[in-house]
Amino acid sequence: MMEAALFQLRAALDDDPQTLPIRLGAGVLANAVAAAKEHGINTARVNDIEFALNDLVAAIDDAGAPDAVYTAVALLQNDAAALRAATALPPALVTAIRALQAKLRTRAKAMERAQYRAEGTDPAPLPHPPEELREEAIPLVRQLAAVGFDTPSLDSLVTEPESLRYHTMNEIVDELDVIAGG
Repeated sequence: MMEAALFQLRAALDDDPQTLPIRLGAGVLANAVAAAKEHGINTARVNDIEFALNDLVAAIDDAGAPDAVYTAVALLQNDAAALRAATALPPALVTAIRALQAKLRTRAKAMERAQYRAEGTDPAPLPHPPEELREEAIPLVRQLAAVGFDTPSLDSLVTEPESLRYHTMNEIVDELDVIAGG
């Protein structure tokens, strides 16, 4: 369905140098659609398609375009919305992601506050030890991999929980925001 709209989009564009960013955006989107067609539709590939589509829309807004381009983009946006609905992450997975993020944020805030303790006092124990976080991360990594997501930051928590640091917690939270829509 998206291929037909991409064909309409490309047909509406000419070789005007001002439409080059639009043509490039259309090419990136076409590659994302082709990858999904070749390797199968999953949540991660739909995210790739939506990312490329958003870049294309930004290029159209910046460069200006013929009316036929807007018609094709509207079709693409409708198709992307249908794909997103069909491949949405299960609510239980999103809830588990949000719960892990909350624990990571709590631990990160506690680490930050621990830097400002009175001199000579012992640091307070940090909430949510890395091993606890690791146990929650293991099923998330498996479930996200099953729907096509690579999670290098989350993987580092699973493989090396003892190396969990302030900045790595923020990286994990950000990575999960991109996946779950944050």
